[in-house]
Amino acid sequence: MKTPLLLMVISAGFYGNAQTINLSDTLSSGDSQTYYVLDSNATAYADVTGAGVTWDYNSIGGYGIAPNINSVIPGETSDFGDDFPAATYAENFENSIHTFFTNDPGASEVIVHGFVFQELSNDFIIKYDINPLISYKFPMTLGMTYDDDIQGTATLPLAGDVAIEGSATVTADGTGTLIVGSSSYTDVIRVHTIEVSEGIILGSPAIITRESYVYYDLAADNMPVFIHGSVLAELGAGGDFGFTAVYSIDNITDMVGVEETTNEKLDLSVYPNPTTGNFATISTVEGTESLTILNSLGQVVSTYNNPSTQVKVDVSDLNRGVYFVQAIKGSATRTEKFVVK
Repeated sequence: MKTPLLLMVISAGFYGNAQTINLSDTLSSGDSQTYYVLDSNATAYADVTGAGVTWDYNSIGGYGIAPNINSVIPGETSDFGDDFPAATYAENFENSIHTFFTNDPGASEVIVHGFVFQELSNDFIIKYDINPLISYKFPMTLGMTYDDDIQGTATLPLAGDVAIEGSATVTADGTGTLIVGSSSYTDVIRVHTIEVSEGIILGSPAIITRESYVYYDLAADNMPVFIHGSVLAELGAGGDFGFTAVYSIDNITDMVGVEETTNEKLDLSVYPNPTTGNFATISTVEGTESLTILNSLGQVVSTYNNPSTQVKVDVSDLNRGVYFVQAIKGSATRTEKFVVK
């Protein structure tokens, strides 16, 4: 079973002139930005690179949920500050991840000391306390790329402390225009990061792959305007975890999957809603091809293929909050919101 985690690479924002990013443009205490959660199935445009390109998300949908706040605070004031004593700052992405970093003026670099995320009330603490990650080298311009080794300790539920090591590749892979809904940003640089770390859990190999495409509007604020990130954590006997998340500063009011075609009728309901017990019942029409439950960040929690007209779902392991169930039948798609209390 693949369980969704929210594990994002540091956004470490910045801005600049002439499509160049400098150390003076990086994040520090007091920086903050509001992000809306958009369609996690949107393409990453991995092959759209180079100068003068266009990344077109004009038709992307949102989930209609409360936005998340990304704020930067002094590292020692974070709940996990003691785990990262070398970090100057903590970037707290609400409902997402705490990333601990330092701006190094001498080397003109941003150093990432690690990150923390929570899943099902468990803390996952990833410390690059032996060899930290150089998240950015400055100045960064189109085409700049480098590799960096990482090494440290992952503190994982049940497994405890696990030694990890690996490498990351960071590339400023494109400049041009970003379109999100009705908004257009014409002076954008994109930074692509892919990071792979490995260890051994209960005698089995564990591989964690993180990848992100982070877009910066060089004419505006020092926080990213758009983030497309994914992670695959293959933890051997501990199970596999994975997710994709998309964030934007633009509030997209067109919802994901709420339209139905005229050729199909697709009824969908959840009872009780709000759900206060251990189970909820999802009712749909005969012939529904799939039911997918997503959390408030658009991550897939579970999928039921070719379900019956009533599906009893165990919600006892879900955190309290807003969820969505999406039904697909032929060319029709319908999404309903429900709450777990």
